Parts: sequence; structure tokens; C-alpha cells
Amino acid sequence: MFDRRYLADIEERVFNEAVELKEAGTRIVGIFCAFTPKELIAAAGAIPVSLCSGSDRPIAVAEQHLPRNLCPLVKSSYGHALADTCPYFHETDFLLADATCDGKKKMFELLNEIRPLHLLQLPQTAETEESIQYWVGELYRVRDLLEERTGHRVTNESLARQVRIYNDLRSSLLEVFDLNRGEVPLLYGREIEAIIDMGGFECNLEDRIAEIRFAAGRVRERARDNRFMEEIRRKPRILITGCPTTNKKVLNAVEDAGGVVVAMENCGGLKSVGSPVREDMDPMVALARKYLSIPCACMTPNPGRQVLLRQIVQDYRIDGVVELTWQACHTYNVETFQVQKFITETCGKPYLQIETDYSENDTERIRVRVEAFLELLNGTG
Repeated sequence: MFDRRYLADIEERVFNEAVELKEAGTRIVGIFCAFTPKELIAAAGAIPVSLCSGSDRPIAVAEQHLPRNLCPLVKSSYGHALADTCPYFHETDFLLADATCDGKKKMFELLNEIRPLHLLQLPQTAETEESIQYWVGELYRVRDLLEERTGHRVTNESLARQVRIYNDLRSSLLEVFDLNRGEVPLLYGREIEAIIDMGGFECNLEDRIAEIRFAAGRVRERARDNRFMEEIRRKPRILITGCPTTNKKVLNAVEDAGGVVVAMENCGGLKSVGSPVREDMDPMVALARKYLSIPCACMTPNPGRQVLLRQIVQDYRIDGVVELTWQACHTYNVETFQVQKFITETCGKPYLQIETDYSENDTERIRVRVEAFLELLNGTG
């Protein structure tokens, strides 16, 4: 029902809307990580667009400047910018980036030569009062920059309005994920990705929220489809965790082998959707607290990730956990030791780590490992 064709129609419409708005004078701001508050960008009258790439095509171009043994997400994102082969990057006026992993931080130095870039100095100790106060200061600097670059003043009223809109967006995304919390899941992971994808530019969000809720309503009708329910009921329920699923080959491998990815904890999934921004306090402080609570592996220590994983395993009745780690992503690769121990010993669930890149070279190896893992879950291995 919801596949790449469904998403392609949304992407085409959203792209055309954004280009029209840009021609009318609206600024477009590229972002690279879940820590950048999109509410601030929208409150300045600009359009945010996420730029992390999942294609292996621009990597050869990127390796003219970057080392080969670097994370494919970093290389792919930079290669698109260097070759000007990403339509989203092409339309950006300037970039906001977060100081997360070392690979991204050093790549951003080179990216700044292609497009003006402001680096947010993310404190990497989460949710201490000192970190929150520092992050509030960083967000005020971003607010000043956005006002200067867009010519729009960011008021508490305009910011509070965007907080309400983005909270409504988070609520709609959670409604989609919640369709898989019951005894029988109603969505495949590929369908979740197609429904919740923002289609690039984040403009006219009220329309996009309505589309997401309409799609969720269509999915609820599946509960009356006995054939579908019987088919999906028998499939092992998988949680994908780890690095962003910017490239879909691991997700595809799990579902091609007969599993159903009922939830994704990764960035872009439940990790970054999370809880709403509080609307009963200073919006700048509320944004700082919300975004700094994202349990990314770049944070140390990172106890929030285990709390979230335990909750997902319980709520979504997970049978097994697959952790995706991109090659040379040292933060997530180091954290896999703690995650495996937590999943297998505390949660009592089978765990599989897949370390890979964006190429198709190891597709067969991944298929074999995933099939063996699912056979173990089915009791036939």
C-alpha cells in the first residue's frame, strides 16, 4: 500500500512547493542531525531540509577529499555537495550543523567552503544543568544568526507556534509507530519509512501532518483483513537500532527474509521523535531540554538509550534486535558492546549486529546472517 511510489509523489510535490517558496524569497536551511531545532528555523520564516544521504553513488567523488575508511554517511553527504548532485543541497542558502562525531565535524570544515555553514557546539554530556544552560546559549546564537540571514525576527510567539506545529508532527509520527504496538503489527518497516518520511523540505507541515494521519487511518482498516493479519502475525517482530537507516539495505534484508521491522530506534525513528517540547515554559529553554535529551551515541554517558530500548522492546513485543552500524562509525560501534549486553541479558532478547557500508558488495553475506537470525527466532535454527 505504502511504498517508494507513494513517497515519490510526496517528494515531488514538496520539492515543487519549496522551490516556489524560495523563488518568492524564502530561505532554505540545510541540517544534518536531529539535534538542530527545526522550530527555530521555521520561526525565522525559513524551510529546514535534512541532508544526510544514503546513496553510494557520490562516495567516489567524496574520496577525492576524504579518507576511504570514513563513515559512508559522511562521505555520501559530502560527495553530493561536492558534485552538486543533490537537489535538496542545491537549493540551500546556508547550513546548520551539530558538532557530533569527529568525522562529521571535520567534514563540515570542508563543506563550509561549498556553502556557508554554522557549527553548533553541541555539549556531549546530556541533560546536566550545565550542559542545558550552555545549549540554551548556543540556541540563542543560532536564533541571532537566523534573524540576520533571513531578515525575520524570531519572537517568542512565532517560536511557540512552531513548537505546537512540530509537537503535532511528533504526535502524528507516534500514531504511525503505535499501529505496531498491538498483538499483531499493522505495518512493515518499509511502509513506516514511506509514511513518516518528510519528503525533503519541511514546508506546509499542517498538510503533511494531515497526510500522515490519513495514512494511519488507512492502515487501521487492515485489522479487518484476515488474510493480511494471519500472514504478518507469523513473522518475527524486529527492532532495528543503531546508526540512521539512511541506506535501506539492512531494513530490506530483514523484511525480504521474512521478518517485520515493527520499530526503528535510530535517528529519524523513535529516538528523535521522542517526547514533545514543553509548551508551558520559555520556548528556548524547552527546546534546549528536548533536543539535548536525544540519546545519541555521541553523548557520554548515554544511559537514555538503554531506557528507550527497554521501553520499545516491551511496547512493541520485540522478538529480536538488529543493530545497524556503518563502517567507521566509532561512537555506535563502540556502544554495541553495551547494547548487546543490555539486550541479551537485561531484556532477554536475541541480538544481531550488522556492520556495513552503502555498497552492495556484502548484500549476500547480510542476507545469510539475517536469514540465520530469523530461523533462530522461529525456533528452526
